[in-house]
Amino acid sequence: MRREAEVVSVGEWNVHVERYLFSGVSESAIFVNGALSTTQAFRNTIKNLKGKVNMILFDLPFIGKSRQYNAITRPMSKTEEVMVLQGLMDRYQPSYLLSVSWGGLAALMALAKKPPSVRKALIASFSTRITPEMHRYIERAKVLLDERKNHEVATLLNDEVGKYLPGLLKRINHEHIKSLDDETYRQARFHIGQVASLSFDDYVGVFKEVEVPVLFVNGDWDEYTSKEDVRCIESYIDECEFFVVPEAGHFLDMESKSASRHMNEIFDRHLLA
Repeated sequence: MRREAEVVSVGEWNVHVERYLFSGVSESAIFVNGALSTTQAFRNTIKNLKGKVNMILFDLPFIGKSRQYNAITRPMSKTEEVMVLQGLMDRYQPSYLLSVSWGGLAALMALAKKPPSVRKALIASFSTRITPEMHRYIERAKVLLDERKNHEVATLLNDEVGKYLPGLLKRINHEHIKSLDDETYRQARFHIGQVASLSFDDYVGVFKEVEVPVLFVNGDWDEYTSKEDVRCIESYIDECEFFVVPEAGHFLDMESKSASRHMNEIFDRHLLA
């Protein structure tokens, strides 16, 4: 395996990109992070896909290894996130797109633009509806972000969407979230406002434009992006399949070895087949 890293400019933004390249492997997959996540969120996925496909990972401009290359003077809109993703797909020509959590919205919006290289996508832990549990989580997060209570924001994440994570990853999550700078927290507040105002009707037109096959994967225990609420998309995307990872919550393959094995089976039998 060869790991390459570079900073790519897309519009006014600078994006840190990591690529994992394997001898004899020609196809690649690009990964789209969830809210406030970095490339570290895909550590298990990298292990599962090692040697099967080349991998393209990136941090959005306001977080992770991209943060140092950008002066964040305003929140980044969802449209700009899609523009960044489109720019990277134009550059690297991936065959597959994989997203987690609310990265799924940007991923679907990008797929609606019909990127020519992408043949199939996997959208994990995404839902088209704000569940009561997600609404409660969002409202509490907005209050804590407004009060700049970094420690409490980190605790809330672990107690809610991260409830099934092992202790070590909860500690890593906590350190990551509480150490983010003010501009990144402003982006988080902006992002949560976008999620809170999400209306399925606003994106029906987007979903109808997606032409590639899409696999939707949700955890059986996930109350925040539930397996039931994503299924309405099948009325709008011609080629889609739905998979449930048993005994898994929002973070899927990060939560247990069993969940990781199930995700690996989905990759092998359905995404890369």
